[in-house]
Amino acid sequence: MAKFNFKDLSPKMDGKFYYGYVMLLMGFMCMFIAYVVKANCSSLFITPLCEELDISRTAYTQTNTLMTVCMLIGSSFMGKLMSKYKLRYVLSGCCLLLTVTFLLMSRATALWQLYVLNGLQGFAWAGATNLPVNIMVSNWFGPKVKGTMMSIGMLGSGAGALVFVPIIQNLITNSGWRTAYLAMAGFMAIMLVLALAFCVNLPEEKGFTRRIGDPSKEEIAATGGVAVTKRGITAKSALKMGRWWCQFLAAAITMIGASAFTTQAVAYFGDIGMENGAAIYSSALGTLIVGKFIVGAISDVIGIKRVAVISPLFYGAVFVFLALCSGNTSMSWGVIICYMIGGAIPSTVPALLTVRNFGDKEYGTLTSWMNMAGNIGQIIGPTAAAAVFDITGTYVFAWWVFAALFVVVAVLYYLSGVLNKKELKAQGYDPDM
Repeated sequence: MAKFNFKDLSPKMDGKFYYGYVMLLMGFMCMFIAYVVKANCSSLFITPLCEELDISRTAYTQTNTLMTVCMLIGSSFMGKLMSKYKLRYVLSGCCLLLTVTFLLMSRATALWQLYVLNGLQGFAWAGATNLPVNIMVSNWFGPKVKGTMMSIGMLGSGAGALVFVPIIQNLITNSGWRTAYLAMAGFMAIMLVLALAFCVNLPEEKGFTRRIGDPSKEEIAATGGVAVTKRGITAKSALKMGRWWCQFLAAAITMIGASAFTTQAVAYFGDIGMENGAAIYSSALGTLIVGKFIVGAISDVIGIKRVAVISPLFYGAVFVFLALCSGNTSMSWGVIICYMIGGAIPSTVPALLTVRNFGDKEYGTLTSWMNMAGNIGQIIGPTAAAAVFDITGTYVFAWWVFAALFVVVAVLYYLSGVLNKKELKAQGYDPDM
């Protein structure tokens, strides 16, 4: 397959502005709004909500567990829904449900109500964040630019964190957590309108015959006339391979650590006396504006196979610096710097590696299944970190364990790139081509 070239990023296709860039912006907005207001802002509610409702952090963290279990279920069928029905209707339906549940959460008076509402949010969140971005990029951009485009879409979460984390933190501080939930409902309503107005499933619906990043006629001819955009194996075949389960386990472990960080970091900074904990957290997330683009662009140049092995070590370093912060708060700068690359892993590496390892023949199904790995990790991570805090009075031991786990992630991603090569070639797919 031809290598990435910035000349491939033409603003026009078939003599007119390429609508795929509008879809890329929509993917960016999914992460900018829908992802951030739930994933990155949840940790801001732990201390004030636990104090007002008189509940433990472990008990409150189970709201995340229930949400993630429902998201796990939703991920199993959401990809098929988005392939079968208009993307604008599925995405807007998910945004509507998120809007309504945030409104109801602002009126919650008991923990069980938060359990129910977070469970409902799990189904909607499965279809409003990473998955639609993956599908939008896969549908609208070819293999030569897929990594770069995926990273641009996903970096919306970094930009959104810089905007929404301070807003929500200020609302909680000055007006209370209930007002903050009302604001989150308003943000999701904006996403609902955008989805209805701009989402289009396929380039053909806008009159395009090729995608930006597809191989040229000359490049296709050089491969024997075989188009590279529908290469790969079936989802059922992937499940029989060790490389799938190594990648699946790596994605799950990644989200164990990542979800623990996003749900517990602000509370941890407060526990160790850092008054600017929310600002440190927001700054770390903000580095993803650069980090996700770097990961995606480098993946197009040197290959996602190599990036997948190197980048987990940066996330491991994030947790090393977190643990060291308990003795020296200046170590928080290490958290911010290393998170630039490490924090980009969950939303970029699994999706890009799935295309590389198995092709895009059944990409929608494969990526929705791979999202389930992340859902499993999200169930375990916050609960484990909160339990360590409730037992020991600190998160430090959890941070050291997560740091070690990211070394395991690097090994698993390496194995996912080298196993089952003969089986893949026997089925007509060579991931190195």
